[in-house]
Amino acid sequence: MWDDFYEFIEEAPTIFLEDIREGNPRAFTRKRKTTPLKLMLQMFSQKGLSQFSELLNFYSVQNKPLDVSTVAFYKARMKFNPKALHLMMEDYLSMAYEKYDDKLVKLNGYIVTAIDSSDIILPSTEETIEIYGVNKPNQAISTVMAKISLLYDCINKVALDTCIEPYKFSERECASQHLNQLKKILRQPTITTFDRGYFSMKLIDQMIENNQKFIIRMDKQNLKRYTGTLVSGEDRTVDVQFNRVETNKYRENRSFRTKLMNTTYTLRFVKIPLVRGTTGETYDELLLTNLTPDEFSLEGLKELYRLRWEIETAYNILKNRMKLEEFSGIRDWLIRQDIYCCVWLYNLIMLYIIELNETEGIPQERYKHEMRRNISISIGVVKTYFIQSILGNTPEKRHESVERMSELIKQHLIPVRPDRIATRHHTINKSRRSYRYTY
Repeated sequence: MWDDFYEFIEEAPTIFLEDIREGNPRAFTRKRKTTPLKLMLQMFSQKGLSQFSELLNFYSVQNKPLDVSTVAFYKARMKFNPKALHLMMEDYLSMAYEKYDDKLVKLNGYIVTAIDSSDIILPSTEETIEIYGVNKPNQAISTVMAKISLLYDCINKVALDTCIEPYKFSERECASQHLNQLKKILRQPTITTFDRGYFSMKLIDQMIENNQKFIIRMDKQNLKRYTGTLVSGEDRTVDVQFNRVETNKYRENRSFRTKLMNTTYTLRFVKIPLVRGTTGETYDELLLTNLTPDEFSLEGLKELYRLRWEIETAYNILKNRMKLEEFSGIRDWLIRQDIYCCVWLYNLIMLYIIELNETEGIPQERYKHEMRRNISISIGVVKTYFIQSILGNTPEKRHESVERMSELIKQHLIPVRPDRIATRHHTINKSRRSYRYTY
């Protein structure tokens, strides 16, 4: 996998050069010390230190003197369009999923994905306030925030697409963008899972038109004409139609409203009985899907929706272990660069673990409990050896770095605890940076 990434990252800055310098056609036209490749690798290698320390460490790994100032490096990064990083990651993941298709874990032949968003805290500047907005605009004290949305492979634990938008941006609009990306990136059949806030006939129509499978957690008020009579444990497939009153919310989109009133949607509603692990209380979850009973039984749908929780785990790793909100700068382009690189590095770690599990399976018979790779330690190991493995002067040195990385990851395992119950504590992240030492 690292050999593939090495080849890709060597060629990508040239292939995507026009995207890198979009809006600044004269950027990177002269031979300079800070090339697009070096900029990318330095972005990947950041550990949350001051920018001078980051650069010093980056050049030390290469056994080279620090011969570029932080100001020069900042100016070079401001010429690097972050959209290019998004396009490169899309291209790389498309290649990886096609090449490693036989190593990917699927459920009944489907890649199981989830779409969800999360709020992130940004540095407070005039630029970020104007672009992203604040969480409490009418109060004296408010926080600059943005919305980040992921399209996530729940079983293989890879973020397939990243959407960065203003705080008040519609999460359904992000979902629509993700679904279009999903169609572009993957050739494999997919099932996309959504939480209850995503219900929208426009999204459902988009997925049916694209021949995409989905499962959505429903609110009791959604399509009440069809869900109101469902009893616990019932599994019902019906033809859903809409009259003029039921399409009032789409008045501003006349073409879609007309389509909605003249289309019959065959949809499946299930009401799944569940038990709260903390109290033993029983309750029902209402799910909507276009999967047939032959494709997934009621129990199968329950397992599908359970897998959606993995995207919440991914956000926890990105924010708390990979320090997604600790940006190297206060400018919008630098923030976006940091986010895309953080997600890309997360994906590299997960893809490497997939490959490691395939070639060096965990000897489960040695342990009392089922074991898995320790993600927290894997992140630290990859961040330490990543640049060494990419910038090695010879194939032998690169291989040596990868071997060290592999041995350390293989040594650190933790037990799988699928039924562990823990109370959520709302704490303040004391390690969040003040941005004093950044650009």
